Amino acid sequence: MKKRVGVQFRKMQKTAHVYERLQTCTRCHTYHVLWDTHCSECGREYQPIREVAAKVTRRYVQTRFLLLGLFVLLAILCADTLTQLAVGCAGGILVFVCFFVMQRKFGAYERDVDFLRYLTQETETIKKSLLLHQEEIGFDVKEERIKDAYEKIREVGQFLHSDTIKLRKIMYLNHFVLRKDMELELESLLPTTYDKDFVEYLREVVKVQPQLVKRSVLDYVNRYKSKILLHENGEQLIGQIAGAALRMSAYVAEYQELIIEYIDYLPRERLLRLARMISRHHHEGGWERLEEAVKRRIETHHSFDPDFHGVL
Repeated sequence: MKKRVGVQFRKMQKTAHVYERLQTCTRCHTYHVLWDTHCSECGREYQPIREVAAKVTRRYVQTRFLLLGLFVLLAILCADTLTQLAVGCAGGILVFVCFFVMQRKFGAYERDVDFLRYLTQETETIKKSLLLHQEEIGFDVKEERIKDAYEKIREVGQFLHSDTIKLRKIMYLNHFVLRKDMELELESLLPTTYDKDFVEYLREVVKVQPQLVKRSVLDYVNRYKSKILLHENGEQLIGQIAGAALRMSAYVAEYQELIIEYIDYLPRERLLRLARMISRHHHEGGWERLEEAVKRRIETHHSFDPDFHGVL
């Protein structure tokens, strides 16, 4: 077992949308998702991608406004009489008012449409920039800067969700001592197939943040249970996962077979929690086999424990 090191991860920026993490250098036409504020090539300050797209939209609006102005001016210049001139001026004012009202009403929608079009046009350039980030991460690993590599791939992983990215993140995380105060992830790291490094990461996560065990993680453990058992203390690990499922009654009802099979590995506090949960849901039905398993466990190991008396 390799020695883990203690680290303090950089805080991740919270954004409502993933694209808000994208920044661009308008001079080099490159994109950036890390924490640097200025382009490493030209030194120009990065700009949020939404601001750049908004500038494009403003140019479109200004161009249309200019064309309307030229059209109205042409109409006025072509007027032969005062009546035609008055009509041209009045028509021009009406056109500008309508344009202004329409822009106020549909401007936000237009900005969103233009932004999506901009993202579509820039997809390949963004991919190339993310690939450059991955090369930078590879260099960090060679230089044994694993913490830097993880923090960078964590940002890149907001845009790329392949197994390759997930497994690299897991490999880096397995170098560190995990703590309760860390911003850890679990569901987003689930590989599509069995992976021993993920199982070892899961072992550490369930110790410090069992609340990260969700339905998809329980399904993964069920699916690859036979392989997980081959790990050192595999039974204990699955028992910990089963214990983490006790946070929600819906999980307990859905994964009863897993809990029954590994009930011997539940610590006293988890078993007591399970017994109380069964007592509350006893009238619902469908909990009979689980109730019998819990009763047997209590009788054989906790029959003299006053906290268990009268629970079931």
